[in-house]
Amino acid sequence: MTRYLISDHHFDHDNIIGYCDRPFTSVGEMHDVLLSRFHETVDPDDTLYHLGDVAMAMRDGEKTGEWLGRLSESAVLVRGNHDAALDPENVDYPVVSACVLEAGDYRFYCTHRPEDTPEWWDGWVLHGHHHNNHPEEYPFVRADEKRVNVSAELLDYRPVALPSVVRLLEACAERDRRLVRDRAAADELLEGSP
Repeated sequence: MTRYLISDHHFDHDNIIGYCDRPFTSVGEMHDVLLSRFHETVDPDDTLYHLGDVAMAMRDGEKTGEWLGRLSESAVLVRGNHDAALDPENVDYPVVSACVLEAGDYRFYCTHRPEDTPEWWDGWVLHGHHHNNHPEEYPFVRADEKRVNVSAELLDYRPVALPSVVRLLEACAERDRRLVRDRAAADELLEGSP
């Protein structure tokens, strides 16, 4: 069993294609690619930590549950701003405002918006919310701020395994690399790692 992370699928959100310059011509195409890349990456016995904004479901929480169910049978939802209508009492998976994960020597505070991280937290932060709209401030990895942005756009619309995040952070430390813009840059960095 592997733990996977992603945020900001934004299923059923027409405007997200233009807002985040997603490479899709329609919402239907976007749905097909998001679902196929997810299922190519994550096995049924893996656990998904979705860091919010599963769907455009500000008024209809059932949509969030339906889409999350199409992704994974074993999921934890860290509620995002677009998941606001979801009633945690009506779903059979955990819905939290934040959680802490541990892997190797790392502790991660998982939240949708990095701005919601408690001031006392001194470990790494896994988050979404900022998509690919502020690449200098919120790239995939910002080591100097101890943040990892798992927004779908930065991951080539595929969840990332928590052990891969740990390997990436170790490679960043070894090479004194402070920023990794996206998954392609991460793969490049990891190719040169032992």
